Amino acid sequence: PTRRSSDLKETTPEGKDAKVYSISMNKICKEWDGQWQGMTVASDGNCYFASSTHSKGHGAGFHKFDPATWKHTMIAEDMTYVCEEQDTPSQQGKIHSPIVECDGWLYFTTHLSNYWPEGIANYTGAHVFGYNPSDGTFRDFGIVKPRYSIYSAIGVDPQRKKLYVFVVPFLDELYEQDGCHLYSIDITSGEKEDLGLVVKGRKGAAFWFFVDNKGDVWFSLWKKHYEYDNDRGNLYVYRAEEKKFETFVDVLPKGKLIDGTPVTDEALLGQRCWTWLSPLSDRSKCYFTMGCLGGGDERLWLFDPSKDISSGEAFEEVAYVGSTYFESAIGGNRFYFIQYEDLQDARTLFSEDEREVDPSAPEYIDRKLHLRSIDLSEGADHNAITDHGPVIDQDGRAARMIM
Repeated sequence: PTRRSSDLKETTPEGKDAKVYSISMNKICKEWDGQWQGMTVASDGNCYFASSTHSKGHGAGFHKFDPATWKHTMIAEDMTYVCEEQDTPSQQGKIHSPIVECDGWLYFTTHLSNYWPEGIANYTGAHVFGYNPSDGTFRDFGIVKPRYSIYSAIGVDPQRKKLYVFVVPFLDELYEQDGCHLYSIDITSGEKEDLGLVVKGRKGAAFWFFVDNKGDVWFSLWKKHYEYDNDRGNLYVYRAEEKKFETFVDVLPKGKLIDGTPVTDEALLGQRCWTWLSPLSDRSKCYFTMGCLGGGDERLWLFDPSKDISSGEAFEEVAYVGSTYFESAIGGNRFYFIQYEDLQDARTLFSEDEREVDPSAPEYIDRKLHLRSIDLSEGADHNAITDHGPVIDQDGRAARMIM
């Protein structure tokens, strides 16, 4: 397996006139089975992304794609080797975190691959990495908390040169004794600091951090598979200057469907959380959604932490877009998202589950994933959705799962 980017493997595709072009990851490594977060367009214009596994014998890959030349470069085939843990019985199987950038470096975290008991029992712990695209070098900040993973948020404060990660246990004994922590990492020195326990005695997850321009770290807890005491729609913040947590109870907006119909299902209302977010360039505000697996809301929002949170003033409704999840991004003045063609399918189906359905089955044939967008420019009709068409590649294959 490729240890360092000095051993780069590069491919340039044919048929670049295709509207959608796919490159087969399985032709490189049959263990790679998908990707959930871990993708960004960096300041150098290239797309950097991971390919993850649930394997007991192979870890995550790390890649570059040049949108100008359509060239794919495999930077590392197995992050377990980059961690120098190839002799351990559990793999660094995923880059499940977002990828954030500071001063030209990309930062991300690893996550365990195999979820069965022996994989969890032997997991060494999640690493935090920096990657320098200019010279192809990695910087391993090491394991943040031994035997704990990171699931899965990472955020960066570019002014104060700090990284923040959400550290979680997967071992039952660690759930019973401890819980989820927020850690900071000083980029210059590499020093790690435990900022405190966030969730005690149960499983937990936070997928996104919004680190604002004051250095405060905002987040919500994912509730689809986990339950927390007194949290049906809370917003949390770590105040960096005061070194303390603050909780705003039940403040996240209650959901509405794309036609304005309120979400009334109590289970959905109790799952409200940020399932995607993107900060503005000055980090004064952030866009967010709370759609699929996050409470069922079908709007794009803008969060402004300088406004009153408890009254709801801090949450500005931007547009009605339908159900969305991780597969969302801001590009220029547009908000792009992947969605099933039928909005009811988008509301009730999860593409990670649907990829297992026989594609010849009658109920599957018409379930195409489409790329859609709205214009965020000032004065534009934000509710006017542009459908860019189904995600079908140069060989006529429809995408089964996009996360």
